[in-house]
Amino acid sequence: RLGVKQRRKRRWARKMIRFRNALLDCFRLPRRVLLGVFALTTLHWLLRYSVLYLTLRGLGSELAWAWTFIVQLLALTAGQFSLLPGGAGSADLASAALLTPLVGKSTTAAAILIWRFVTYYFYLIVGAPVFVHLAGRTLFRLLRTRQN
Repeated sequence: RLGVKQRRKRRWARKMIRFRNALLDCFRLPRRVLLGVFALTTLHWLLRYSVLYLTLRGLGSELAWAWTFIVQLLALTAGQFSLLPGGAGSADLASAALLTPLVGKSTTAAAILIWRFVTYYFYLIVGAPVFVHLAGRTLFRLLRTRQN
């Protein structure tokens, strides 16, 4: 009815079946493992969303954790709409616009620098050598074979 070719329908049907089977495999894991994964994931995200709160506390601002959560949520959403990797720039601007009225310009600037370094730029710095090692080796071989 929608003008989708039969080949594409079969491909999507296979993908959906693979997804369903993988989901069923996950649910067959022991409950203890599933609860452990859930607990660790929850802990990770609570810590990640607490970085800005702890940074602001360290800088002497009294702001509720819920407000910092909302600021991060909205700033990272704005970063997604910018279509830049990690929302570079737009997440920073959005968080600055949301935090400045609450804690002032200098505290906001310091908090954003610390927050973004811990949650974004640090991962880029640490991941760059790993990326070069894993992807660079293959790309280097590919370039070398094309030159010969």
